[in-house]
Amino acid sequence: FGKPELCFRCVIMNKSFIQVISITAIVIIFQIFFPTFNFNSLDIVVDIQIIFLTYIGFYYGRFYTIIFGFILGFTQDLITQIDLLGAMALIKSAIGFGLGTMALYRNIWSAKTRMLFILLMYFLHFLTFYFFKFNGVSISILISIQVIIIHCLISFIILYIIDKSFFPNGITSE
Repeated sequence: FGKPELCFRCVIMNKSFIQVISITAIVIIFQIFFPTFNFNSLDIVVDIQIIFLTYIGFYYGRFYTIIFGFILGFTQDLITQIDLLGAMALIKSAIGFGLGTMALYRNIWSAKTRMLFILLMYFLHFLTFYFFKFNGVSISILISIQVIIIHCLISFIILYIIDKSFFPNGITSE
């Protein structure tokens, strides 16, 4: 009764929370049904979830990005790689911490610096994941690096296209 602005803020927060949860469900569905392609007899699946985590990190900060990273990673573990259960949850949480850093420097970093940082985070994400995935598998180090770079660049290009197409004041804008 004493603070009507607080109630209005709660309504706005709940509406935003419901929107983010809805988008999360859509992202998980897209991730499940997104087509794969084959490179040197290895299936490459585009990681839509890391792109979503990038936006959560940019707009909401570290805490929420770590939480969403864990949820998305654990979901991905259960759906796609039960043999590495927990690996994606750990990796996406750690990368969520890094991507959440962008919220702290949103007004300080230039668009080029943000994009370079995102590219580095994507590279670390896929490097760590494939370190776990290829552990104990006889595969050429050159093929491993190629797969990591392909994954990184595909995710980065999709992020760039989405940002330029749908977010006029998004990550790539000054």
